Amino acid sequence: MIRRRAIHRGVLGSLALGALARQALAAFPDRVITVVVPFAAGGATDLAGRLLADRLGPLLGESGRAVVDNKPGAGSALGADIVRRARPDGYTLLVGSASTLAVAPASGAAAARYHPTRDFTPLALFGLSTMGLVVAADSGIRTVPELLDRLRANPGRFGFASSGVGGISHLAGEYLAKLAEVQAMHVPYRGGSQTPESVMKGETLYAVDTLGSVVGQVRDGSLRLLAVSTRGRDPNFPDVPTVAEAGLPAYEVASWTVLAGPAGMPDDVTEAIGRAAARAITEPAVKTRLEATGTLPEPESTPTATRAFLDRQFGLYQEIVQRIGLRLE
Repeated sequence: MIRRRAIHRGVLGSLALGALARQALAAFPDRVITVVVPFAAGGATDLAGRLLADRLGPLLGESGRAVVDNKPGAGSALGADIVRRARPDGYTLLVGSASTLAVAPASGAAAARYHPTRDFTPLALFGLSTMGLVVAADSGIRTVPELLDRLRANPGRFGFASSGVGGISHLAGEYLAKLAEVQAMHVPYRGGSQTPESVMKGETLYAVDTLGSVVGQVRDGSLRLLAVSTRGRDPNFPDVPTVAEAGLPAYEVASWTVLAGPAGMPDDVTEAIGRAAARAITEPAVKTRLEATGTLPEPESTPTATRAFLDRQFGLYQEIVQRIGLRLE
């Protein structure tokens, strides 16, 4: 009889916990969701974060609302660490890039002492982003070989801009210099919007940054797009060669945008946010905006697939970091 009562209490307890979990999910979200973008406003990751935040809340429920909170710093690791330490309840999320969740931790950055999947809950892969090699339109440089010739003729005199130490644009610029065997000084800025400005002003000679961060200046003629970083050409600029086609066949780099939360989020909340984010990505208006800035949306995103993607990408960038000797102690 005692054993039956114990079993009965256990069953009732499990049912009660299940009911509480369903009640919590039914109420989610019952307050504003904060979407942390670990870059300054104006760059490609910021654009993706704002597009997602605008649609994520309504897709989660009638009372759903999400707002962007820009937290730049430490090559985007600062914002990531804020989310890592947040309560895993689904109300604090991260829009992370390759800089945030691959390059910074792979390069040993002091502010990025985290693992992309052990310390976060992957939710959705927003899309892959082409990167562009750009110079100022009035630089007199029209091709990748001309850029490399100028760097070789002036070793150590010129610099390249990036959106922060340990970010994807830092790695992409260093990787280019390493493969081409040229010297260029790294000049970091606090966000993607400052990178094209530094090139246009002549503070730096070139940058390799996401197309979403430079496409406006390329289209208005302030910057010249010499090449794209991916293996294939970008459909928005079909006449622009890849860096590999321009003479560095081993060169291939791409950025991406991932939605994640702190580790330990409840499965139900994880799945709900993952489904809402996947729906947002496939909406025609969102898809069109992303494609126009060089981001290829991922139409079949799931939390499980996003976790596997992050693990693969982290391994890839660990290899590149080792190859170029990029260490950020």
